[in-house]
Amino acid sequence: MKVFSRADGFSLIELVTVILLLGIVATVVLPRFSSRDGFVEYAARDQWISSFRFAQQRAMYDHSGNCYSMATASGGFGSQQEGAFFGPVGEVNYTGDYNGIEVTDDGDNSFDLFFDGLGNVYSTDCADTPISNPLEITVTPGDLVISIYPTGFIKAGED
Repeated sequence: MKVFSRADGFSLIELVTVILLLGIVATVVLPRFSSRDGFVEYAARDQWISSFRFAQQRAMYDHSGNCYSMATASGGFGSQQEGAFFGPVGEVNYTGDYNGIEVTDDGDNSFDLFFDGLGNVYSTDCADTPISNPLEITVTPGDLVISIYPTGFIKAGED
């Protein structure tokens, strides 16, 4: 006759506890990873910040006096030199995964930001006066905030 010891298996309580925990994980955590909701807004925000920094750095490296800008419109955004996008790399359209995304400055979804050779931010033209107060850019849906300071510093808001 074979004698069973306690080390041969799991108790019923342990098995029920593990199954219960797996059920909770399956119903709460896994649905968050099954769709792209939320991720697209963060990707658009990060790409907008990258385009902003790209135009700003181009302005700082170019000593010929060209006007560099970050253009945002209802159909997309991108970095520009003298009003022309930097080829297909410089322009992002709100299509495909970005369908439904909107980037606004105080509710206005069509605005431009300009940069001088020091990286300062202008709201109207390269030869105008730099901005004096921080700008709050919002990416919706999701209401993600991008803060732009007069010195040209840009950061993603608190998430």
